[in-house]
Formats: sequence, C-alpha cells, structure tokens
Amino acid sequence: MNDKRFIIPIICSLFSGCSNTSAPIASIGNAGSTTGPHIIKRMTVTDTNGGRTNFAYGAVSSYQGKSADIGSIGIPNFIQGYWSKGWDSYEKYYHITASIDSKLAEKKISTLRDYYKNHGDYLAAMVLTVDGPRVRLIYTLSCYAKFDDCTPRKNADPNGWIVRSPDDTTEVVVLFDGIGEASDTPFPGSPYDK
Repeated sequence: MNDKRFIIPIICSLFSGCSNTSAPIASIGNAGSTTGPHIIKRMTVTDTNGGRTNFAYGAVSSYQGKSADIGSIGIPNFIQGYWSKGWDSYEKYYHITASIDSKLAEKKISTLRDYYKNHGDYLAAMVLTVDGPRVRLIYTLSCYAKFDDCTPRKNADPNGWIVRSPDDTTEVVVLFDGIGEASDTPFPGSPYDK
C-alpha cells in the first residue's frame, strides 16, 4: 500500500515531463522577395528545440510571397540555404550558413506578442525574404488595420524592435538579417550543382 505513494508521482512525472523547451511560435510560413524574381532551392531554419522548417518555396517575386503550413516552429537559432536571383536564367547564386541570436529573437517575439491590445497570435507567421545576397527572417502576427484592431498597448516596444513590414501593411520584428556568399557559378554540392 505504501508503495503507491511513490509509484503514482513517478508515473505522473513521466507524462508531464521536465523540459525547458519553448512552445511553437508560428505554424504559417511565407517566402518571398522585395526585389523581384528569385528562386529558393533550399532554405532551412532550425529552432532551439532542434525542429526544422524548410522555406524552399521555389520561384518567388513579392512580399510576403508564397505561403504554406510549416507545422510548427519554435525560437529560431540557425539558418542555412541556397537561392538565386532571376527565374529563366540565374544572374547570381547565393549561399548562407549562419547562427541566429535565439535569445534576442525570443525577446523580440515576446515584445510583438504583447504589442497589441486586442489582437492575438493565432495568425502568427514566419516570413523568409531574399533580396539578392540579403536574407531576412521576419516574424509577424498578421494584424492588418483594414480588417483588425491593431491598437498597440502603451509603451509596448521600449527597445524599438517592432517595425513596419517591407510592404508597409503590418508590424513585424526582424529575427535575422544577413548577407550570404555570392557566386557567378553554382556552389559545389548545392541544389544548383548538376
């Protein structure tokens, strides 16, 4: 009888688990460009839980670009990929492998999630944008003043992290802004290398 006092808590702890992993922050992914035609052949973002999301949406030419269900992604901490400028003929080839400051990204995401008085995070999206060698990973709650109440809370962004989206339609936070390597020929081992 006394053994049950120990067995029940042990069984309960097996189901509840002990983890410091973060919850998913977005299930919608977009990939696009603000500078015209690009092709994204491979672009993987890894989160702090080890989960991966691929933003290789092929031919893109606008912001926010193509959209897809990405399952779920947590706080990003790494990005790696290959893309090119142009559609019919590739003007340049690009490659990036970089760490993302996950602690800063988490703070920015939290700031945006607490920004609006009356808008939730049910339309949260991760947006990957390529512009020549530049790659940005952007987080948005997709609050559009034309359709939603996007009134901000008082003093909701003391660090100035929240900015307007590249198409000036909503608020976003930029989680990564980097420059990839450029080449006139495909990188060896890349999806373009045939």
